Amino acid sequence: MKKPFLILFFFISFLSSAQKKETVTIPKGVVYKYADAKIIEKAKKLISDNLSENNDYKILQNNLIIGPELWKRFKANEKIQKIEGGAVQFHVDDLILDGKMCQDITDTKIVWDEFKNEVSNQFIIRKANELELAYYWSVISFDIEEPLLIVETKEHNYILNLLKKDLKLLWLDEAPKTNYIRVPGKIYQNGNEIESVSEGIKETRLEKVVFLNSDAELAENSSLEDLQLIIQKTDKIFDELFKNSMKSGKIMVEFELKKKKNEITYAVKDDLDLDIMKEFEKRVNSEQYPNSKNDPIKLQLIYKVNSFNDTE
Repeated sequence: MKKPFLILFFFISFLSSAQKKETVTIPKGVVYKYADAKIIEKAKKLISDNLSENNDYKILQNNLIIGPELWKRFKANEKIQKIEGGAVQFHVDDLILDGKMCQDITDTKIVWDEFKNEVSNQFIIRKANELELAYYWSVISFDIEEPLLIVETKEHNYILNLLKKDLKLLWLDEAPKTNYIRVPGKIYQNGNEIESVSEGIKETRLEKVVFLNSDAELAENSSLEDLQLIIQKTDKIFDELFKNSMKSGKIMVEFELKKKKNEITYAVKDDLDLDIMKEFEKRVNSEQYPNSKNDPIKLQLIYKVNSFNDTE
């Protein structure tokens, strides 16, 4: 009677080992949330099936964000150029990068077909490495949630982020072969970790936008148009008040968008003109901003006044 028991024991152990979670190297400062191994395998199969000749578009939904690195190439595609609206911008350190958001299933199919044509039949699907995660984090600045997978080909490594609840594709991008990427504790340039980066020049402008929710939470409770409107309104007030200020400092404006009443908080550092800051708060507070659809979401706008870039 012992032999069947041992066989059963090893069989259970084998199943347990086969379903073990595959871990990744997570850069310092990056928030990365794992999904169950079964979900990852299901996502891989879904991607593979939709890259085959029997493509049924089950991976797609109305909304699809094309990240800035892939958009550099895709924006010149004649078919994709016919997609109306959906222009977005990403603030990465001192850069403002263009991207695209499809808002209709017909448009997402156009993008997927062009992506599929590039990939062809020779590819592997894997989890992201440390540098790919560092790049993706530098663009989105909120929690990374699996399934996040890389479709690797000879020419390109594509980033696909699916929603865990229904495995619909939300984000399509490409990992850069050469780029400057910064995450807390590490700096990458041209694919290599470096020790420091130039502070740049003193400027007065929006330095970065930080989203404090996951991709899925933002998609469910707001829209890119609403978020852009908040940034544009606040930018306009900031420019009018601080463009000629001789004092130096940083401003953090945090918006908590709620279903009924939004909340705005502020933080400053260094030697800001506090009279101007007081007027800035007054005018920002008097504006009407979009509310959250259901659950609260948060975003931070970081401004520099006559200051260098943050390099810590």
